[in-house]
Amino acid sequence: MVYKWCVVPQCANTTISSPQKLFVSVPTNPKRREMWLRLARRDPKSILAHTNVFMCEDHFNMEKDTINYLKYKMGFSQKILLADEAVPTKFHCQEDRRSRLPDAGPSREVFFKRQRIDIVTECLRRHSTTTHTESLQNDDMIQEIIEPKGYVIYIIQMS
Repeated sequence: MVYKWCVVPQCANTTISSPQKLFVSVPTNPKRREMWLRLARRDPKSILAHTNVFMCEDHFNMEKDTINYLKYKMGFSQKILLADEAVPTKFHCQEDRRSRLPDAGPSREVFFKRQRIDIVTECLRRHSTTTHTESLQNDDMIQEIIEPKGYVIYIIQMS
């Protein structure tokens, strides 16, 4: 077995510490190689052009970035093949990137759900003289938000 280590700074994966992980060769094409290394925040000049370096699977979406992922996982292929447009996109091992990564905070879906609840609450405050059902049926703003997407919002009033 050939010893491989992930070239991404702050990633500690090697074939010894993580033998179950896949390691992908960084492209030899100068432009793609430079792009991959810059994405990983590795100075392309610090690694010779002919040096074979690797990135571990943690930095890719393997199912989308490979051509034969299922065949490889099922044992029908000995070698994993990357798609031509594949680039490393995940850098959770780099502490300073965690706050900027999309997976680090609440998703957009959660944000919109909170926004909808805030709008419903505000509308209920405006229509406090009518019942909650009448408020929901008469308020055009709520109807526009709820009906098009088919969302059902349950509001529980605690006394």
